[in-house]
Amino acid sequence: MRIEDILSLSISVLRERRVRAALTILGVMIGPTALVSIVSATRGYMNVISEQLTSLGQNTIVVFPGKDYELSQTDIDRLRRIPGVAYITPFYQSIGEFRKLDGETVRVQLYAIDLTVLMKAIGGLEVEEGSIPPSKAYTSCLIGSELATSSRSGVKLYSVGSALTVRIPVIEGEAIRLKISSFRVAGILKPYGTIMIVNPDRSIFLPLDAGPSMLGQKKYTGIFLVAGSPDRVEYIVSRIRDLYGDYLDVISIKQIAKTVDNIMRILDVLLFSTSSISFAVAVTGVMATMFTSVMERTREIGVMKAVGFTNRQVMLLILSESLIIGFIGGLAGVVAGMICAHILTNRSLTIIEGVAFTASPVISIDLILSAILLSLSVGAIGGLLPALRAAKLQPVEALRYE
Repeated sequence: MRIEDILSLSISVLRERRVRAALTILGVMIGPTALVSIVSATRGYMNVISEQLTSLGQNTIVVFPGKDYELSQTDIDRLRRIPGVAYITPFYQSIGEFRKLDGETVRVQLYAIDLTVLMKAIGGLEVEEGSIPPSKAYTSCLIGSELATSSRSGVKLYSVGSALTVRIPVIEGEAIRLKISSFRVAGILKPYGTIMIVNPDRSIFLPLDAGPSMLGQKKYTGIFLVAGSPDRVEYIVSRIRDLYGDYLDVISIKQIAKTVDNIMRILDVLLFSTSSISFAVAVTGVMATMFTSVMERTREIGVMKAVGFTNRQVMLLILSESLIIGFIGGLAGVVAGMICAHILTNRSLTIIEGVAFTASPVISIDLILSAILLSLSVGAIGGLLPALRAAKLQPVEALRYE
């Protein structure tokens, strides 16, 4: 008996019991759906994070004060003397709200920083219109591309020379005061996208000395350092930790990129392991379905053996049915997983207030093949014992079965 005859007969049997077959296929679908959707969505977000970290610059280091520690000019001078540090700037950071000309109220990140060093710390950041304001122009600013246009219509609302007013909450002791600051647009940045610690498209950048007067900030929020080369980053980070210990929190973009890569590998293993539980449950479902099918078709199997079917052919017949269930469940699960992955990544992921990004699922061939092969394994394992039982049936006893 040819293999195509066995497949044809198996398909006809599944059609006769289509409801049971469909329910079993749904059970098989859960595994590949979970595997493809979660793994591809996770890989998509991880890839975006890695790309953003790379664009930020592998030689960029950010330092934040630890608990109860205040950064001062002494710290900046001390860090500047570390061999390998090419550029350094402290910065003030705050969150504010401003009402666009079209009536939309948006939350923005405000930074007072040495704008020349900022351009070196964030790779690819460029001024599209206007120029970087002078260091003493406290009321002049650079604004992100999203702030310059209407998110509703896409119409440009602000240009060089435009004025904007921002409401900034300022903490004074136990009270919060609302500070109103007005700025003049000196330049508009090119669209950039979100990166881990800042979203240039939704930010306002001021000269460093504007921090106390325009943002109401008396203490430095942190320090940007730019190493002369990526090879010097680890040395600089180790020196900062040796000098300050827990007094400073050090973020190395290069080290974060390595960590993200390691996390991605670990997540792949964990997600595959977690998904295997649903595959194991599917095995029991397929096995139960095939045992029921063998019991219902005992007399039919007896007739087959009586007319010349061998044990091997009977076994292949039952196995082919379970493999077809596994294959269809795997394919359907992959398709459902792709749909779910796009749904999962459709909404933006917020890291901190004002810093969010979207991703596209990474659906690779190896992931699809893994899901289908695992589903076929479910069919093979679930159908093996029922197939062996069917093959061992004696024709005479099978024909007497009621």
